[in-house]
Amino acid sequence: MKSRTKKTVIIVAAGTGVLALTVPITALATTTEPGPEAAGSHCTVDISGGPVRCFPTYRAAIAAATDGRVKDAPLDVRTAAASPAFQKRIDVAGTAAEQEDDEESSVVIGTEYLDADHQGKSMSFTADSKCTPDGPGFQVDQVPAEFDDAISSYQTFNDCQARHFADPGLKGDSTSWQIGGQLAVGDGLDNRTSSIQWNYAEAPTAAQLFEDCDKKIATCKFEHKGDVTYSYGGAHEVARAYNCTSIEQVKKMTWTDATGGKNSLSVELGATYKIGSSLTGAEYSLSFKTTYGHEWSWETRVTDETDLTVPAGEVGWVNRNTKMQTAGGEYTVTYKDRKWGHYIWYVRDFTATGPVPQEMGVVDWVARPMTAAEKAEHCKGGAAMVTATPKKTKKTASATTKSLPGTAHVLSGPR
Repeated sequence: MKSRTKKTVIIVAAGTGVLALTVPITALATTTEPGPEAAGSHCTVDISGGPVRCFPTYRAAIAAATDGRVKDAPLDVRTAAASPAFQKRIDVAGTAAEQEDDEESSVVIGTEYLDADHQGKSMSFTADSKCTPDGPGFQVDQVPAEFDDAISSYQTFNDCQARHFADPGLKGDSTSWQIGGQLAVGDGLDNRTSSIQWNYAEAPTAAQLFEDCDKKIATCKFEHKGDVTYSYGGAHEVARAYNCTSIEQVKKMTWTDATGGKNSLSVELGATYKIGSSLTGAEYSLSFKTTYGHEWSWETRVTDETDLTVPAGEVGWVNRNTKMQTAGGEYTVTYKDRKWGHYIWYVRDFTATGPVPQEMGVVDWVARPMTAAEKAEHCKGGAAMVTATPKKTKKTASATTKSLPGTAHVLSGPR
């Protein structure tokens, strides 16, 4: 990491025994770029000193806070906070800032919001490095006046966890250390925060949490939220036949089709690496049935017969378009002993799509004239009606899962 020459004040954080960087933010000048500050605007400030800069959009504020490394952040703060991809980009920008020779490069360590659920006006705090295991933590002894006793939610970045205090100088009532996007400050500190502290914390991936659930190291509970939506996964071929005669033929085609499900984390649900065969996948299925009153399936296998009519000299095939259901919610992962510093972890905004059990979907058939190559391959030795293996297509809710939002993300609960 490059050396820094920014002016900072070094103190020992109360009750922590670690060094921390601190500056009374209310003593800093405030500038607005560009134009006058508007209601619901978004601000950024470096904890080592400098002006509070406010912008009309969250995108502009993040572009400034990352020195232009993230220029196209979502305009909507809630959308940004719910996106693991955005969080990763902020973390990547932080790593790049540490590697730059520019002494004024900044790293976003957290964003505070005036409203719950990551909404309303925001204040993004930057430092000269990410939070590191052997490095000093960061703190602000007094948040800006507009945010004093007004913060309702927050998010941490770049390997940092945050702790909120009711009084200036990290004094008074406080929250426990928390990681990731917190929809409320919690611990009785909603709209009561006057100072904030950050330090390093290791956070698990969703796959690690799911593996612990499947090994019974932790317990997993899923809570579905919102309504079920239905769609079709895309038509795909399940049977094919070639009519090599000079008259129309009808062929009874027996076919089998398997369709699997997907989730917005793109991870297998279970240590066995087979969706739905583990405790994690089973918990999702149980919650779905309890909440909505009907079955969930991660995979279905259907066998049926279809009368396929193929005109003379043509090839015909049977298509199936599987009916899919999509639902989402939140996993709560609970440990008997602290792991990664907490008893409870959440996998929030998890969304899954699976085939509707005992639903045939839409089945139809089509035909077209055979090509010369097809006639040469299939119409040999006076063959009449020739069946063939259907052309392989990916049958895992392809059309649906492409539109699934990649919003599932991990955050900490009580210590």
